[in-house]
Amino acid sequence: MLFKLLKYDFRAMWKQFSLIWGAALVLALVNRFSIFWDVDDHVIGLSDTTASGITIFAFIAVLAAMFVIAVIFVVNRFSKGLLGNEGYLMHTLPVRPWELVLSKLICGTVTWIGCGVVALLSPFIMAPVNWLELIQFSFWSEAFRGIFHGVMKHPGVLVLLAEFCLVILSLLVLFIASMYLAMAVGHLFSRHRRLISVAVFIGLYILIVNIYGRVFSVRFVQALMNMATVNAYGSMLTASAIMLIPAAAFLAVVCWILENKLNLE
Repeated sequence: MLFKLLKYDFRAMWKQFSLIWGAALVLALVNRFSIFWDVDDHVIGLSDTTASGITIFAFIAVLAAMFVIAVIFVVNRFSKGLLGNEGYLMHTLPVRPWELVLSKLICGTVTWIGCGVVALLSPFIMAPVNWLELIQFSFWSEAFRGIFHGVMKHPGVLVLLAEFCLVILSLLVLFIASMYLAMAVGHLFSRHRRLISVAVFIGLYILIVNIYGRVFSVRFVQALMNMATVNAYGSMLTASAIMLIPAAAFLAVVCWILENKLNLE
């Protein structure tokens, strides 16, 4: 049943973000030819036309709107889907609350990852490179050969890259879990639910920052991270675990509220 929930959530995500993701990539490609212009076959210069300024502004506006819409999407999928009018239908399905929350969490995390990939891919599309050389097989074969030899000489780079991705993923999960808990707590009140949810989210942010400040100041944790760094590049694994523990606690509280304190009236 979880896969059906994910299919439903991902379908809603694709309907909302396919257009803005495509618009960001198209504008990046347009900026490639409006900002940079070919002087001859091999030299690339800068353009100072008004059109380039308009396209740059449009590109930045689309990227900013993309992340704002991502926040709104995560909030609405949870609040309207589980705490609003759609909750009457969702909570009648033969699933446990944790499956509903997990589906929203996975979809929200993938949404933010997609926005990040688009934001990182756009500068590469805008780069003043010779596209005719990029599509040649010899270019990619040499590039992959160089990457392969570099990884073989320094295999720890892949470990560090995987740990860095895990840290980013853990941070996203903690951020979304904090929003879910804030909305669930705000839903317990009959009035001013949105205001209370915002206040709870700010309080959770302050609490997490203070707790992490104290935890990372403890000598035992610092020694553990230093030992992991020296032996197995594991300092970022420790940071990920420290972020995922409160995220799991937040999600557990959310599931308990949905199962025991839910009031859709």
